Amino acid sequence: MEAQDVMTRDVVAVGPDTTVGEIAAILVRHRISAVPVVSGDQQLIGIVTQTDLAHRSETGTEKRRKWWLEAFADPDAKAREYVKSHGLKAQDIMSRHVVSVQQSDNLADVADALDTHRIRQVPVVSKGKVVGMISRADIVRKLAETRAAGTGAQPDNGTLQKAIWKEIKAQSWLKSAFVNLAVKDGVVELWGAVDSDEQRQALRVLVEGIPGVRRVEDNVGLFPKVVGV
Repeated sequence: MEAQDVMTRDVVAVGPDTTVGEIAAILVRHRISAVPVVSGDQQLIGIVTQTDLAHRSETGTEKRRKWWLEAFADPDAKAREYVKSHGLKAQDIMSRHVVSVQQSDNLADVADALDTHRIRQVPVVSKGKVVGMISRADIVRKLAETRAAGTGAQPDNGTLQKAIWKEIKAQSWLKSAFVNLAVKDGVVELWGAVDSDEQRQALRVLVEGIPGVRRVEDNVGLFPKVVGV
């Protein structure tokens, strides 16, 4: 699945001269946490998030340091903070180093980008132009749609058993030779042994995630721990 399959295409964007007050109103009206800032030819040049508006002079929430830290603070850092809290336009307060993804990027890479940079949403670009936005909520929504669409015809026992074994044997963390299973009408009985509770839980989750599995009866045990003498 690619970014373009999940992204919101109706993007709300602002220009560099859009005022802070207008941006705040847009975020509230559209119930979004960020807006991309684009140039006249729609090239992505920045992004304004709720965080960028959190410390403002209008609300008395400017960043404050303890007096002993203030004396040693970097003048340039203080100047940048002043611009953030007093700037009147998007170009003054926007973050210029924008994390973005391409519309053909794998959805797993998009999720990694959100986690790595600890952000809620990311612009999707094509040739530098914003073509969409993806938020964590968009990914969750696609998950819900995928799970709902997965409820199709019930596969026969043999087909389902082959699908389960294919997934089991693909896992590097599992000793598949020590696992056995039986399938009947969507009910899977598991036997065998694994090295840990974590592996046993992962095996159950793996089987439950195969389309057509209705219930898992887990009879898997643990290998005895070998204690050195």
